[in-house]
Amino acid sequence: MAILDNIKLMKTIWKKYVNLLIVSLLALIFFMGTASFNYLTQDKNYTKWSSPDETANYFFSKRLSDTGQIAVFDSAAVIGDNLVMPRSLRSDFGWLKPVSFLGIILIYGSIGSLVGSGVIPFLTPFFAALGIIFFYLLARKVFSSERIGLLAACLLATFPVYIYYTVRSMFHNILFIVFLIIGFYLLVLALNRREKIKKKFFSLSFRTRPWAEFLFSFLSGVFVGLALITRTSELLWLLPTLFIVWVFYVRRVGLTKLILFLAGLFLTLLPIVYWNKVLYNSPFYGGYNEMNRSLDDISQSGGQIFKLTLAGQINEYQAQFQRIAKNIFYFGFNPQQSISMFRHYVLEMFPILLYVGLFGLLLLLGKNIRHFQRKYLVYSLVGLILSVILVFYYGSWRFNDNPDPTRFTIGNSYTRYWLPIYLWLMPLVALAIVRISHALLLIKSDTRARLRKIIAAGLQAGAVLIIAFLNLIFVLYGSEEGLAYLYYNVKQEKINTEKVLALTEPESIIITRYYDKFFFPERRIIMGTLPNDEVLTAVKKLVNHYPVYYYNFYLNEADVTYLNERKLLSYELEMKKVKKINSQFGLYRIEKLEDSKIEKLEN
Repeated sequence: MAILDNIKLMKTIWKKYVNLLIVSLLALIFFMGTASFNYLTQDKNYTKWSSPDETANYFFSKRLSDTGQIAVFDSAAVIGDNLVMPRSLRSDFGWLKPVSFLGIILIYGSIGSLVGSGVIPFLTPFFAALGIIFFYLLARKVFSSERIGLLAACLLATFPVYIYYTVRSMFHNILFIVFLIIGFYLLVLALNRREKIKKKFFSLSFRTRPWAEFLFSFLSGVFVGLALITRTSELLWLLPTLFIVWVFYVRRVGLTKLILFLAGLFLTLLPIVYWNKVLYNSPFYGGYNEMNRSLDDISQSGGQIFKLTLAGQINEYQAQFQRIAKNIFYFGFNPQQSISMFRHYVLEMFPILLYVGLFGLLLLLGKNIRHFQRKYLVYSLVGLILSVILVFYYGSWRFNDNPDPTRFTIGNSYTRYWLPIYLWLMPLVALAIVRISHALLLIKSDTRARLRKIIAAGLQAGAVLIIAFLNLIFVLYGSEEGLAYLYYNVKQEKINTEKVLALTEPESIIITRYYDKFFFPERRIIMGTLPNDEVLTAVKKLVNHYPVYYYNFYLNEADVTYLNERKLLSYELEMKKVKKINSQFGLYRIEKLEDSKIEKLEN
């Protein structure tokens, strides 16, 4: 009997945790696959990124890890009129500081200080793999279905945007979305009724106690706070989302859970407040000057609205609300462009996700009409509202990450900014697949129930495999920014970069337009092309202290002569070819013109 009892126990445990085991294995494969890209394209002597944002985040994360500091002073920036810096950095009287949100720098830098900065390029793949597991747990809990949770996790693990920006691991977006998934999952646990729901945590099963709910509330605030410090601008849609949840679950939240949630949120904001004060002289300012000005304007408008309210001048509200709206939509509000971008980056790029997801939403709403459940209404409202906000906010911006503005590729920023929309649709796609597979089997109702389950599982697995195959092909070869082409480009740029670094001195400055991401921090950078009066004015000062080079499209002798005689002469500078690096680009040195040559040219 003991043996039979043990077998039954093993079967029960297997049934309970087989899906978690599958998802964990899937997450491990995902981690190994995405981490291998950086492993194969980088080494300890060459760690480069494909965008200036990634380059800056890595530079400051590594600096925090190695030194405990973020900002770095460069005297060349002072001499060069604060022009000596790459993109995504700012120079404050020679102090180079981050422009973007500090969250990823503080988190990755802190982890690097504990285990070594060499781990930093692989942290996003690790967190992204963890996100797959928690996405399964969240979808399973919200939809009360192991199968929907499993299918949703499979869809996420093979989703092109999730894979692409995990590989490009120094962007903020994946880290933000993972912390948000974890925070939402903990929030769902905190809101479940203790008398009806049992919680399962790995091999432990226990009935929810008040202390557990309070702990989940606090930890939910911590992880939502970590998401916010990673991408603070997402508060624009996250705040309405949390408000909707609170409105529908106000009694379950209560005062204690709300305070604990806010306490966890506040705790994670403290490091940002400290570093903002250190770097930008204000606990509320960040690296974006435009955002700082917008915050000032919004704060002033809020204060003015309060004064108008006290004075009873409600008719004066309009001007202040217009001022607030103008600052929120800093880059404008363009509904027509937003709809166009939505069409390109959602409807055309991921039609299966959109159409099947919307069908799943209709199924969910239909089910809710017959048997109302509040969580499904909240899920639908949250997704629709965040989608509208994200589409019309980011869709109004004009991004040209791809040098060809007519191309709509996975590397353009819309895809990473709209990750929450994609993720919201995935459980709905899983729901649609499950419902359709069951509906097909009802046609032959004489089939045995056990066999129907097996066939349904096969249909579901087949559908997910087809979608996964299409996704993987797309992320690898779907455009000129596919990972296969990105791998080749990174390898090719490594050859060019090593040539330039070998031809220039460690203390030198390179003027370039787009190659700062490859030359920095080994070389100082001035962003620009020649001729440019502002750049040449700075270079005239810098050549007395540092070697200065120009790297751009190859110039023939006639072009060099023209620049020397017509543009550089007035700044007492001259350009000399160093070497043609490849078929398109060349390296040139800019030096102070000798007095004898100046006199000769003037005569």
